[in-house]
Amino acid sequence: MSLPATNPSSVNPLALPLQIPALDNTFGALLIGTFVGLIQYGWTAHQCYRYFRMYPADTWILKGLVTAVLVLETFHSALCMHICYYYLTTNFFNPLALQKGVWSINLLGVVTGVVIFASQSFFMRRVYLIGRRFRPLVAVAAVLLFGELGFATAVTIDTFIRPTLHNSNQAWMNSAGVGMAVLADTLLTTALIFSLHRSRTGIRRTDSIIDLLIMYAINTGLVTGITNLLSLIFAVAMPNNLIYAGIVIVATKLYANSMMAVLNSRREIATQGSGFVHTTSYDMSALQRHYRNGASERWNSSRTTEPPASPTVVNIKVSRETRRDPMASLSVFEEEPKMAGIAV
Repeated sequence: MSLPATNPSSVNPLALPLQIPALDNTFGALLIGTFVGLIQYGWTAHQCYRYFRMYPADTWILKGLVTAVLVLETFHSALCMHICYYYLTTNFFNPLALQKGVWSINLLGVVTGVVIFASQSFFMRRVYLIGRRFRPLVAVAAVLLFGELGFATAVTIDTFIRPTLHNSNQAWMNSAGVGMAVLADTLLTTALIFSLHRSRTGIRRTDSIIDLLIMYAINTGLVTGITNLLSLIFAVAMPNNLIYAGIVIVATKLYANSMMAVLNSRREIATQGSGFVHTTSYDMSALQRHYRNGASERWNSSRTTEPPASPTVVNIKVSRETRRDPMASLSVFEEEPKMAGIAV
């Protein structure tokens, strides 16, 4: 008994298995970036907790910046988790949904830009307070960061107007924004390292602290710079996937972690060099004085966060020298006050 021939045109298309595209280089990359980013978010939250416990006397501007970065990082992490859940769980068998952007992935660009700008404003402020010669570099870095924020905002607006993912407009705007962030990182890190290196005086205690600060500047600037450079390379070479977006998620968390690491390292740096007072990282005016004087042994010490245990006592001894002119019949006294010793 032979089976009746099946007409291909009569087959129900809904009965055929749907061909789901490979997600390894798109939402798989976003998933891995979210995993790594959530680990870094835990580090950021812990460092913010340590900051408020260790430095309660910092200025309200610095505390406000830390609070804003923590809130933005929390919102950024929530957006990443919603993206992964929406595309990989809610619409795991809906290939059409993978081509359109949901509100969380649309907002991810502008939130990333704001986090980077807020974190970099901290480092721009430090370089600005070093001296006048570095302020043109700070101005250029500020323009670059405003440009990065502008491109991130433009990507968000474009995704809301045209919700299709991976279009050419989003690709070149993402590449331009990441490139500006790389240039800003390079300028600020180079200016800070150069100014610290020029502040070396030959005094062992001073130079050891300066070497430690240079190491912190290199580590914080190098990590974010390399990550952004990788993101730029993937955005230019592979604009039709989301590998660069997964790297940007990691880079965004690194900015916040770098800022908090610098803030929380002040006490450790102060304890490694006796005689150095721990201050807020925003107060870099002492570095400017140190840069001018050269022989000074003080670093960043214009304002302390804790009152001294005992009042400062200065003892000044004034000696009087009596000189007699043999040619004169009268004695002439010349008083020359001299500082014989100072005990602080």
